[in-house]
Amino acid sequence: MKDKYPITRAVHFLREHQVPFEPALYSFRGLGDVAKDSARELGVPEELIFKTIVFQSAGKPVIAVVDAAHRVSLSKLTDAVGAHRRVEECSVPDAERFTGYLVGGISPLGTKRPIPVFLDARAMTHERIYINGGSRGFLVRLSPADLAAALGAKVVELAV
Repeated sequence: MKDKYPITRAVHFLREHQVPFEPALYSFRGLGDVAKDSARELGVPEELIFKTIVFQSAGKPVIAVVDAAHRVSLSKLTDAVGAHRRVEECSVPDAERFTGYLVGGISPLGTKRPIPVFLDARAMTHERIYINGGSRGFLVRLSPADLAAALGAKVVELAV
């Protein structure tokens, strides 16, 4: 089944940037705690599944990537962004509009337009992590260092 996976904008992005990855498919069961559900199905620790969350700062999108076992600290993200006002999580329609992906399938890779990405520093403690591959039920396993380099992501402490 590894050879049958969706060719998404995220996959195109990885190929364009020559980032090696492994596809990982799981059964999408609807919105909820998608990252934790995928960890259970794939049999991997929640700390290896990184979720992509879209926030707004002064009306502009920013992406935070943090593992499924933690949540994003709004104060840490606000500081990392350098915003004067606290960042806020985007509504579902805004997140989908900014990224071009459906919620449950949002990837920091290959977004409709470039969006600043803030990757939680915990990612760098792992050799490989999983992130959404741009489609519900599809993750990619890759090096967090490769991910950060390809995205130009800022690696900061975000998790609580």
